[in-house]
Amino acid sequence: MTLARRLAFVLFAIAGCAKPSYLGATVPKPCTNRDAEACLGWMAERDLAAAELDIYDDRALRRYVQSIANRVAKRSLLPTPPRVIIADRDETYATSGRRIVIARRTLEKLSSEAELAAVIAHEVAHVEGRHGIVSLFGRPPDDGFVNRRDAEAVADERGVWLLEHAGYAPVAMASALRVVLEAEDEEHPLRADRIARVTVLASGRTGFHGRDELLARLANMVVGRDPRLGRRTDSAWVVSALGIAIELTDVDLIRADQDVLALRRDRATLIAYAVGAPWGRELSALVEDREVVKSEVGNVVMGTLPYGARRDDSPLGKLARAVRNTLPQPSAGSRVAIVIRDKGALVIEIGGRSVPALLLRTATPGEVAASEPTRRSSMRTGR
Repeated sequence: MTLARRLAFVLFAIAGCAKPSYLGATVPKPCTNRDAEACLGWMAERDLAAAELDIYDDRALRRYVQSIANRVAKRSLLPTPPRVIIADRDETYATSGRRIVIARRTLEKLSSEAELAAVIAHEVAHVEGRHGIVSLFGRPPDDGFVNRRDAEAVADERGVWLLEHAGYAPVAMASALRVVLEAEDEEHPLRADRIARVTVLASGRTGFHGRDELLARLANMVVGRDPRLGRRTDSAWVVSALGIAIELTDVDLIRADQDVLALRRDRATLIAYAVGAPWGRELSALVEDREVVKSEVGNVVMGTLPYGARRDDSPLGKLARAVRNTLPQPSAGSRVAIVIRDKGALVIEIGGRSVPALLLRTATPGEVAASEPTRRSSMRTGR
């Protein structure tokens, strides 16, 4: 079946789908009027916002980055500019559904507006080439890595063209690649080859750089890992974004790895992490042998996640299931404790031979203050 026919089939099936919501939000018109690509984009953004607490919530910064995407996309073949999302994650990428996810940590590395435009131009080229749609609707062929490397090379070269025609200095593509590309992998061409190729393409042409413009917009941005989703203190592990602390004891064996707490207490193990409130509510609704325990931080739903959850085998249901399998969640059969808060939920996986006392409490003002992240100053020198 061709890609076009697959898209048509999915659109037709989605139009007749009776599923009313996805991660707590009503399914929008694109999911019912045969606009599969826009539907996929909405789902991808919903995952970030409602499932993983991953969207970096700085509206002024997002508007600025979106304005650059609008400028770059004017000379592209796209009917409308892709929608830009800034996320608290390590990778920048284009998703199916005309979305571009810009990692906050990518922004940390860049030194000019032109370099940011170069990163966006590369991703616009991926959207324009429908590289994400092909990978989503078709199983990668045996030479999938070769095709992926070709797509990256095309996006680099097309990005230089888009960059120049948007008025930016095309040499910014090479400097952006130098700081963003940190390791080689089999899905991408060699770093040195990519930089050499775009350097030749941009040779002798000038344009806007905008160093001061970018640095002014990045002032006060969080730098590095954001500790508000989990931070070890002397006597507690604190999720200040949710206002929750897990009290630690002297006999606990503890490992706090970024946003995840793992500890052994007596004959039990605990793994705790924060998720979005809609995703937390959906996990909570699946729990069997349910017991609701009142605590200082609210009701704690305890029980076991079933092995066989209800299945929606419509095309949209299958897609939603595939996406949700990538979200942070306990495995089937796990004992869990889930606390739902306004801004998110705390999921605790319980293993071992006993169920320990969950020493949950409200985070103190001092703990919340200690979890405030480092923020970027208005100006910087060098890299």
